Amino acid sequence: MCLIELVQEFLITSDLQFGFKKKLGCSHAINTMQSVINYYTARGSTVNVCALDIVKAFDKVNHYCLYTKLIRKKVPVQFLDVIINWYSKCFACVKWNNMLSGSFRLCGGVRQGGVLSPILFILYVNDIIEDLQKQGFGCRIGTRYLACIMYADDLVLLSPSLNALQLMIDQCKMSCESLGLSLSKSAAMRVGPTFKHD
Repeated sequence: MCLIELVQEFLITSDLQFGFKKKLGCSHAINTMQSVINYYTARGSTVNVCALDIVKAFDKVNHYCLYTKLIRKKVPVQFLDVIINWYSKCFACVKWNNMLSGSFRLCGGVRQGGVLSPILFILYVNDIIEDLQKQGFGCRIGTRYLACIMYADDLVLLSPSLNALQLMIDQCKMSCESLGLSLSKSAAMRVGPTFKHD
């Protein structure tokens, strides 16, 4: 908690990430998605929606990649030293029928139950949103990019064009692979006047 207070200004992530942020929650993410869909359908457009899930995302955070992201955020060196120290000393063992295995080093993932872990995680996956914004496809309201909404490791893509939606999914796949992550479940639907068209 003390560390968060000292470095929170360096750990800012996209406004399109709604998970693990003060005064934001799932209802805000749902409201944003509903507002974007209502905006487009009220103007006669159909919105293509794709929900994606990242497989065991919290367990697959690459520590060295995380350190690089913290360096790019220009966190104080003392904070970085503490994080590297903590994560270089992560060990686990397996308990089976009251027997314990030997300990082994954990080379990835964020600590379960750690106060900092959710914040480090959303910082780690923030590139997925930034890569989509650079690509520029999907829904906008005015100049505001609202084509992806992320809540922790769940991602919703919104696009008035199926072709653009496919390009966004491809970009998400590439972004995840560059982070050592992969996508699993997905679901797609269409909302609007032409939702039944092929």
